[in-house]
Amino acid sequence: MSRHTGARRRFSFPLVALAATFLLASCAGGGSEATAEAPDDAFTYALITPGAAGDGGYIDSAIAGAELAQEELGVSGRLVEAESVSQQEGVIRSTVATQPDIILAPGLEPDALLAVAEENPDQLFGVPSDIFADELPDNVQAYAINVHESSFLGGYIAGSMTQTGKVGAVLGVDAPGLNQFYYGYKQGVLAACPECTVTPTYLNGEFSDPSVGQEAALALYQEGNDIVYAVAGLSGQGVFTAATQEGKYAIGVDSNQDADAPGSVIVSVMKRVDMTTYNLIEAALNGEFESGFVQAGLSDGVTGLSWADGSTVFADEGPAELAGMVEALSAEVEDLRTQLIDGSIEVCDALNDPSSDICAELGLAS
Repeated sequence: MSRHTGARRRFSFPLVALAATFLLASCAGGGSEATAEAPDDAFTYALITPGAAGDGGYIDSAIAGAELAQEELGVSGRLVEAESVSQQEGVIRSTVATQPDIILAPGLEPDALLAVAEENPDQLFGVPSDIFADELPDNVQAYAINVHESSFLGGYIAGSMTQTGKVGAVLGVDAPGLNQFYYGYKQGVLAACPECTVTPTYLNGEFSDPSVGQEAALALYQEGNDIVYAVAGLSGQGVFTAATQEGKYAIGVDSNQDADAPGSVIVSVMKRVDMTTYNLIEAALNGEFESGFVQAGLSDGVTGLSWADGSTVFADEGPAELAGMVEALSAEVEDLRTQLIDGSIEVCDALNDPSSDICAELGLAS
């Protein structure tokens, strides 16, 4: 089953690691758990993350969306960290045993999640950010967040600002979901700078080690790339460190990371897992939960750029020559955004349509 719908709610708020009311405790499934006391009749959720809070990306974004749901919808919930892939199935099973109204599972290993979901048809599961599966059980709703168009906009900015004609990207793994970011970015770079080169580096699945991201970015910078797109979870923080160290620049991802390295991070390509997490909780609370995939992207604000969200960090703290380009580029990017939404510009979608002619032109082998 596949549905195409927009996000229910648009909002903007800073990401936070954990609500102050959460108390840390051990979890029988092998992860760690943060809980908040709830009345017996309260609507409850459990948010299982594939790593610790503090990634500055989609994990923190999911937590922020859940916390906003607590504040605005009056729900109660807990955070459960699955510290490794091998622990995920056990953590999911132990969480099911606590009988929350909905379990939110961003970025978990799909086979384990879907197996447990099929065994527990009365338990609702929500996936705020992508699950690579052809179909879902009747108790699972998943957002498919398409980032190729917003990555195109980030790439256009990189292609417009590069001073060397060489830009790069550091990605956690060579996989369709990550390549949706990369090839959209590459197309945007070339739209602004047809003579530019775009070089990717993949981290072989390492999303949680900033030193690995830093090493990869340093190699790109030292090869003459002056802007690097960081699509690597917590490892992407190392890209920002390298950019600051080398006097170069980076583009953030998932959440607004502009302030993580002020003056070095030009813009962030945002993937609003906070919105989708909130929407899933709200749907379950209101009895509007429907199984299947929910397509979301640029047109409904689930993806976009930090500049459009009000960020002025680079304009305020970047070098004068580049910071002075932000106002005019923002207007260009808004015009491009309109063309993307109305279909005037087609962008390579390496996840959903990798065999398209436009992807082939960018060098993606089908």
